[in-house]
Order: sequence, then C-alpha cells, then structure tokens
Amino acid sequence: MTEWQTDLAGCFDNLDRLFAYHAMDEDRAFALLAKLRAQGIGWRTLSDAIRALLDGDGCSVQHVELQMQQVEQRFRPWLGD
Repeated sequence: MTEWQTDLAGCFDNLDRLFAYHAMDEDRAFALLAKLRAQGIGWRTLSDAIRALLDGDGCSVQHVELQMQQVEQRFRPWLGD
C-alpha cells in the first residue's frame, strides 16, 4: 500500500465513513489532493482506491456511491483522466 492510499482512510470519518465531514478530515483530504497531484495520480486510480477502502469497511453500495459523488465533486476537476 502506498503512502497516499494510507492517507486516504484519514479523509473519511471513522464512525460514519463520510468524506471530509469534519474539519480535520477536510484538512487531510486537501493534503491528499496535493500529494495526488504531485505524484500524477489520476481520478480512475483514486476512485478505485476509494471503492476498495469503503467496500473493505463494509459500507453499503448506496453509501459508497454517495461518498464517490462527494469526492468526485471536490477532486476530479483537479486530477487527470
């Protein structure tokens, strides 16, 4: 697992697995976006990693899709592919 993949989990609330819900989660998400851009990581790679993370946490399909929409709104414009 890469460093950015490890950091990804910290962007989601520990209890509800909501993306950047709390201020600290939001700060970690912003830092992650900077890392992804610096490393040339694109949206497809990130979206696969998010789905794997949330699926592994036992989240429902509906929850995963809702969180994907949240992340896509904030990150996709800044990432390639």
